[in-house]
Amino acid sequence: MKQQPFSFTMAKAPHHSRLSHAIINIALLLCHQSTAFTTVLQHSHQVTLTPSSSQRHAKKKAVKQSGGGGFGVAKPAAKTATTVAADKNALESQWDNFASITDLEIAPKGDPDDDDYRHFICADVFVRVGPDANDSESKALTGWYRTGKVVAADDIDIQASLTLQKGLIFWTSVHMWPQLTSKGKDAARFLQLGFMAPSMTMAAETDSALDEDEAEDVQVSERVSTQDVSSKDIGFRPDYNPKGFSYKRRESAAMKRKKSAIEEIVNP
Repeated sequence: MKQQPFSFTMAKAPHHSRLSHAIINIALLLCHQSTAFTTVLQHSHQVTLTPSSSQRHAKKKAVKQSGGGGFGVAKPAAKTATTVAADKNALESQWDNFASITDLEIAPKGDPDDDDYRHFICADVFVRVGPDANDSESKALTGWYRTGKVVAADDIDIQASLTLQKGLIFWTSVHMWPQLTSKGKDAARFLQLGFMAPSMTMAAETDSALDEDEAEDVQVSERVSTQDVSSKDIGFRPDYNPKGFSYKRRESAAMKRKKSAIEEIVNP
């Protein structure tokens, strides 16, 4: 598979099958299930993308003081996270979040002790038509297709970001990769989401699926608890514009800031 350098210039999206909309609808039905699950990583070679307590240098926020204390003070109720929608508006919103949180980086920059520092974790994401979970002899119908990157800010588990944005990622991937729709609408039941540690690699619309060696590093995403996770603290960015979509907002502003910073260094 030909690897493309990490770039924020969007490529023109590929043509997709007429089956896309039917597959999207089925995939979304599968994704809009309860997300209150826990995960156990079963493979020793898996990459840990959840920050440890020593790594949780979240952006410093003012703590609101309560008006009382002691017995009888009710604890705030845990907030139920809302699954991110799977449409153009949600894609633009989550893309905005990605650009805002990461400032177009794949790892935090700066000193964790600085007031304006914000910790985050990124991951590369992939989609395939996987095997039938109810058939031990079933095999994946396609390889893994590189789709984009996700981010989880502060101390949020990267898999919580994947859990809440799974439907959006599936929706985007079938518009990017006609290979995922070529297996028919029944194959939508077997769409799988995978991830690996972030890289500077991005997909191009002419790419094929990952080869066997590359695919060894892909971990299948599992549902985890998303309690108290806000969609504003997670984001998703496809590697190129899906068909019929053109991103135009916060990422452009971030690119201008980077250009200005470089110019200041070169021409002080």
